[in-house]
Amino acid sequence: MGGGAAVTWHGVVERRAAAERVEVERARLAAMTAAERRAARGGTDGLQDPTVSQPPTRSTATPVRLVIPRIGVDSALEDLHQDSRGVLVAPEYADTAGWWTKGVVPGDIGAAVIVGHLDTILGPAVFVRLKQLRPGDLIAVRMSDGRTVRFSVDGSHVVKKALFPSDAVYGATPDAQLRLITCSEPFDPVAHSYTDNLVVFATLRGGSAQG
Repeated sequence: MGGGAAVTWHGVVERRAAAERVEVERARLAAMTAAERRAARGGTDGLQDPTVSQPPTRSTATPVRLVIPRIGVDSALEDLHQDSRGVLVAPEYADTAGWWTKGVVPGDIGAAVIVGHLDTILGPAVFVRLKQLRPGDLIAVRMSDGRTVRFSVDGSHVVKKALFPSDAVYGATPDAQLRLITCSEPFDPVAHSYTDNLVVFATLRGGSAQG
């Protein structure tokens, strides 16, 4: 009886402590702005520093939708820009991927870049299953002129944010390629962000590239 009572009391204390931690976290979140809440977990802000040479030609069409059948992604595409420091700003919405507008147009020669969140404090985001992609998987990008540009996954790499390989991701390529970028574990509870990035590399599947 005594042992059982001790275990029960310990459980009560643990539940009270957990409840208190939840209340503290809720108070912290309530004090945040909407932008701060989006960036509190899984944000990609401040993780990319685009450095890319001017592509030889640039299509007038722009990407409007991303479809990745293997992982159930079917997302409109936001236009992504750089902030005053030259850092690529992440998509505004967790369930929507974004295309870097000053970079390469998907299907043109060079490496086009599409970014998405892994998750947020509210749950999974658009690229939560990105790590499940395997070589040969299809990535389709629908364009504003009605075309669909298709890419084949070559592979993926997890990289430290502090050592992000900008040249390999954004640099010039001899053919039409695509990069998909999101966050990757581990999660730093102090900084409220992930320490790594996952980068998926893909190459144009069939057809000819513009340029």
